Amino acid sequence: MRRYAVRRTLRRPIPWIVYTLSAINIVAIALFILDAPLGQGAKTLPPHLIALANAVTDLGRLVWVLVMVSAVLAASVFAAARLSDGRRRFRLSYVERVAAYVAMSVLSASISVHILKYAIGRARPLVYDQYGIFSLHPFNGDFLFQSFPSAHSAHVGALFAALALLFPRLRALFIGLALWLAATRVIIGVHYPSDVIAGLALGFWFGYATAIVFSRFGLVFSLGLAGWPVPRLRHPGRIFRAPYRPGRASEAAAKDRPPETG
Repeated sequence: MRRYAVRRTLRRPIPWIVYTLSAINIVAIALFILDAPLGQGAKTLPPHLIALANAVTDLGRLVWVLVMVSAVLAASVFAAARLSDGRRRFRLSYVERVAAYVAMSVLSASISVHILKYAIGRARPLVYDQYGIFSLHPFNGDFLFQSFPSAHSAHVGALFAALALLFPRLRALFIGLALWLAATRVIIGVHYPSDVIAGLALGFWFGYATAIVFSRFGLVFSLGLAGWPVPRLRHPGRIFRAPYRPGRASEAAAKDRPPETG
């Protein structure tokens, strides 16, 4: 808490108003321009494209995201078991904090999106012919009336926003993967584009806001000069590499050295 009190006075305010207004405008554009054509045309997409989307879309389910986070944590524990005590403690502590950050980002996004889905009750594209794109059934609880926003997209957005912040050099790759995975919800006909965009925006926001909170406690992130969260380790991927030992280099050089002749 002392860390937080010191850092709070040094940080810029989170630009949530600008982000929220931008997201609302993009969702509204998708609602009025894209939802109806794609709601009608989703059934006419090529069968092989729908089959492929069906095969990968469940990667956005909460249970699979948490399984992936747990697998990374277990692998890091196994890898750290071969290291010295000091390095083991450091690596385990760092990976545990990263896993906590990712899990908190996804879980907070999941809780929020499910509350919104239940409260809004928008009809899914599966019943487009009966209800259209503007039909709302608040607090219905039926699967067919839980379209907005997309929970899969929120989970994917939170996960890949977290990864993009942890590994800035791969940011474009993670954002592209998030967009494609979220698009599978439209391809298989269970969400409209506005549902997916709203879910991604919500997930991205929770990934970013959670990073801000962690940075204020000095955990995993710090804030750069521009106010953007940056990982405290310049190259986080190196945390999984074996430590450098000078003796290894000399042993390798000795093996490659040609034998001496009299």
